[in-house]
Parts: sequence; C-alpha cells; structure tokens
Amino acid sequence: MDIWLIWLDSIRSIITALSADTGLGLGLAIVIVTFLLRALLLPLAWPIAYRACIRQKRMLKLQPELKALRESFGDKPDVYMQKMTELYGNHGLKLVDFKGLLGGFAQMPVFLGMFQVLRDAGDGARFLWVPSLLRPDILLAVVAGLTTAMMMAVNPDMPEQMRIFLIVLPSVIAIVVALQFSSALAVYWATSNTFSALQTVALHAVVRRRIRSGAISI
Repeated sequence: MDIWLIWLDSIRSIITALSADTGLGLGLAIVIVTFLLRALLLPLAWPIAYRACIRQKRMLKLQPELKALRESFGDKPDVYMQKMTELYGNHGLKLVDFKGLLGGFAQMPVFLGMFQVLRDAGDGARFLWVPSLLRPDILLAVVAGLTTAMMMAVNPDMPEQMRIFLIVLPSVIAIVVALQFSSALAVYWATSNTFSALQTVALHAVVRRRIRSGAISI
C-alpha cells in the first residue's frame, strides 16, 4: 500500500509542479503528463500492441475456416473446440494470448493512478471553456467520446459487420462516464485516446510495411 501511495504522490507532485510552478495550468499539465506517461510505457505497450495487431490479422484471415467449423460442428461444442484449437495451432495462434493479458495488467497502475489522482482534482482550475475542472462538462465529455470514436475508427482490422457498433457504443459509454466524474478526468481520457489513436496508426503502418517486405507472414 505504501508503494501505491508513493506512486499517487509522485503523479500528483508532477502535475502540481507543471501546473503551478511553471504556470501551465492544470489542464495543460494533465495533457503533458498523460503524453509523458504513455510515451514511457511505449517499450512495454508497443510489443503488446504489435503482437495483438498481427494476431488480429491472422484471425481475420481464418474467419472463413472458422465459419466452416461452426457450420460443421456447431452442435458439437467439444468437437468444435478441438477443431478450433487445432486450427489456431496450425497458424501459430493460441486461444488466449496470456502474454498480452499480462502486459495489459502491467500497465494498469498508470491508468488507475491517474484516475485516482484526477477524480477529485481541479477545484477552481480553468481550462479552455471549462470554469472548473472539478465539475463535469458536457462539451468536454463529448470530446472524450469523440476521441474514443477516433481511437476505435483508426483500427483497419475491425470487423466490418460490427464496425459501427464498436465505434459508437464505447463512445457513448465514454460520454456517460465522463459526465459522472471531474472534467480533469475527461481531459486525461481525451489525451490518452488521442495518443492511442496515433500509436495505432503508426503500428499498422509498420505492420503493413513489414508484411509487404515479407518480414511478417500472415
């Protein structure tokens, strides 16, 4: 618990230093700290996202075969699971990417730390049109929702039949949640979503180039 409190105090101290000592204000301090933390996480986050991107492309390629298995063995769950496991294994895939899950959990302290620090921050702090970052703001909540939509939309491998649903639903949830918390959190979410969108665009550009060069086989 002491380590967790030290981590929270560290985040709070950095934001306070940027906000008050440099005169940037709380809003810009949150934006800078968010980008800084996401950049520091890149050595961990990039390989995880890279693995997930390749896995997603390979799974998309397997959809016709998976559909055929469902049609043939849909009424025999045990046989279907066995055939699906064999199909995944033949293409170097596992049903669950445990390394990816562990990597995701390893990043949780950063996101939970920012949430805990910012959920009651911003009393009297102005940012753009928001008079106080402690209170929710409908326009800023919409910005958080729009950046969530952007983050989802830049993924070219999203299933076409579910694309609209997978873009709209998280965006609506983001708006609703942002209206329940401080605007400081909405600033953080919008900034983090923007970083994620940029990372996704860069990642898919790298993967496409490596596929074309033959360095990756899908």
